[in-house]
Amino acid sequence: MKKAVIFDMDGVLAYTEKFYFRRRLEFFDELKIETPSRKIQDFIGLSSDMIWEMLVPNDEKKREDLKEKYLRYSKKHEVNFHDVLNPCAKDVLGKLKERNIKIAIASSSGKQDILRMIKECELDNYIEFFISGEECRRSKPDPEIYIETLDALNLSSKDALVVEDSTLGIKAAKSAGIMTLALVQKDYFVDQSEADFKINDLLEVIEKI
Repeated sequence: MKKAVIFDMDGVLAYTEKFYFRRRLEFFDELKIETPSRKIQDFIGLSSDMIWEMLVPNDEKKREDLKEKYLRYSKKHEVNFHDVLNPCAKDVLGKLKERNIKIAIASSSGKQDILRMIKECELDNYIEFFISGEECRRSKPDPEIYIETLDALNLSSKDALVVEDSTLGIKAAKSAGIMTLALVQKDYFVDQSEADFKINDLLEVIEKI
């Protein structure tokens, strides 16, 4: 049996991807700025820096200006984590805790977003450790975020299981040598071919530990 399960947040514990995608599009539409892509698949699993480099390429000054404006816009249009929490999340986390399995979050999202999700959804008693993309030097698909998580939990890669949804996240976990489950996304296609197993429901995690 595995000793720890490491969850990605966006698209796994919380269905935030569509909310963030729509919010970005609405922000750019209000400013009448065309975006290079209007496909959600192109943004899944990317860090904030990677998203902004895609949206505003080759113009750092404009990019930084828009990021500041978007930060203010985001604070006026915050995600309600209760609305987007995976309905199976608490059940799964509870079952893992009953088995004394360590639970961690390794997400490309900002630290404050992860913390807010944990607090608002009352997951404090389940999560032993979390790390955000902004705390790492290199973004997924680099394995750094998962290696740091293993170190924090004092475990080897064979003792852990990762639950991801994005192509880059799966690559990161596999590069860290960790068995990886991919949660299939029902509303859009994501290449999850590198995962060890695909699951359609978060509850299936319990069967794989």
